[in-house]
Amino acid sequence: MLLIQVLMFGLGIAQNPDSLKSKRPPYNRKEEILYQNKRYRIHNNYLTLGGGFLGSTLRDDVQNVVAADYQFHIRRQHFQIGAMMSGEEFLSNNYTQVHLGYGYRIEKYTSNYAAFLGPTYFSGVAGKVGQPADFFSGFGFYASVQAVYKLAYDIGLGAELFAEINYKQSMVGIKFIAFFSGAYRGAKKRVNPNVRTPSN
Repeated sequence: MLLIQVLMFGLGIAQNPDSLKSKRPPYNRKEEILYQNKRYRIHNNYLTLGGGFLGSTLRDDVQNVVAADYQFHIRRQHFQIGAMMSGEEFLSNNYTQVHLGYGYRIEKYTSNYAAFLGPTYFSGVAGKVGQPADFFSGFGFYASVQAVYKLAYDIGLGAELFAEINYKQSMVGIKFIAFFSGAYRGAKKRVNPNVRTPSN
């Protein structure tokens, strides 16, 4: 009898955390919210464009950066693909890279936060005037963190911290970005079967 009571107590403890978990609704790619009498897709992709500055172990001077990134989702998983170019001046080029990242995103009515990490492929040139150029290329590791304030639900401005490590150099920098989301679906309708009220 005591053994049965101990087993029942153990089962009760094991099941208790499950009862406290809030279950997410099933994934619906067409799911929408209503905001300021407009419809927006909850599961959406977005584009960021921007420029900034970086410091590198390879170069003495601060480098200027221009970059573009497309953030997309596959069901509830978030990804980033993008390209960056840097040089002594904006749009000059002594280093380029492309990257693919896996990440985490939190979107609210007036903000968007995201972080990504993944591999990068790079190519560049180094050297001093009067010396042979040192051309290099290879693979590295890239990470970024974004924070955006939304001017509208699908347009915003923000900043992105990023870092890269490879066999040639380590770098860290900041980009000031414009945010453009594909969430907008149109004006509010009388009947919206895909609309729900989000928890944020």
